[in-house]
Amino acid sequence: MNKNSNRKKAFTLVETLIGVLIVVILVTMAVPMYERAVEKSRVAEVSMALKRIGESKLRVMDNRDITTFNNQFTFAQLDVQNPTNEQFSYDLKPGSFVNAVCAKRLRGDNAGTVFLFLGETASEYCSCPFSGSNTSPCAAYCASGRKMFCQNAIGTNSCANYGMDNYTIGSCGTP
Repeated sequence: MNKNSNRKKAFTLVETLIGVLIVVILVTMAVPMYERAVEKSRVAEVSMALKRIGESKLRVMDNRDITTFNNQFTFAQLDVQNPTNEQFSYDLKPGSFVNAVCAKRLRGDNAGTVFLFLGETASEYCSCPFSGSNTSPCAAYCASGRKMFCQNAIGTNSCANYGMDNYTIGSCGTP
């Protein structure tokens, strides 16, 4: 009789440790990719909300024959609900672009990141060809028709986490 036939087949300690090490490496690579994917989905959600808010704001301004928004109405007068939640706050009057709309990231590693949506108001602010700074939204609008912009949170490169370039867009207060 063969001595080895009575031996139980099992993993050795070294094989088990190597398996655990491989799983740990895979998890440490997957978690940051997952977090980036979640942040990108959040900015897609914000982009859609800003577009809806901007279009609603312009409709109300047209109905009231207003050309420049000056805090004459709030979300209550719009035909969309204020999507402000624990992740983002929305503002109907960004400091530098009063007819546009913006959102500010409230939580997480990217807290303080600001998103500006110029929409159809871009032509009000930007005359093309634009000869100013390349970090201006007008430069991007004139070059490629872009209407959504990101400004880094102070001291970070948070726009890159959303797959966007950083632009100087001024202030976006919280409502």
